[in-house]
Amino acid sequence: MKLAWDYVGSRLDQALGQVLDCDVMEMVAKGWAEADLLAEFADPAKHPAGEQSIVEVGAHDFSREFKPVIAVTIGSCPCVELEFGFAVSANFGGVQLAIADGHIIGGRMGEAWASATLSFQGQPLNDPAESRRMPIPGAFEFAAPGIPIPLGSR
Repeated sequence: MKLAWDYVGSRLDQALGQVLDCDVMEMVAKGWAEADLLAEFADPAKHPAGEQSIVEVGAHDFSREFKPVIAVTIGSCPCVELEFGFAVSANFGGVQLAIADGHIIGGRMGEAWASATLSFQGQPLNDPAESRRMPIPGAFEFAAPGIPIPLGSR
């Protein structure tokens, strides 16, 4: 059986768009909130209410793998489901986070770059692609109260 790979590719593009349709800053900030570096800022005994802090985060990355699936059908008969692997890594340097009341309330990004690979059944479909490093100007803020930093034993 021969598949219409152009059509499969366009459906994969749509599936990747749906998987990546999220607030990237919020997703990244939730990762920062889990970092050991920020754990003490959730403790009101160490950082009382109303205190604001700026924390510089060293160079780091966040990686995530998505598994988009394309279901191929012929007429009304399901034929095969194709599961792809899409690995994305976002890298950051020079990030400064504003913290108040156990929450990340905003910050500045510094610089960022990303890399991604697409695979099928564990086999890479492309050489790892990496963007250039880009300075990210300006600041970001989160709606009150911000992104919570979990209080817990670390």
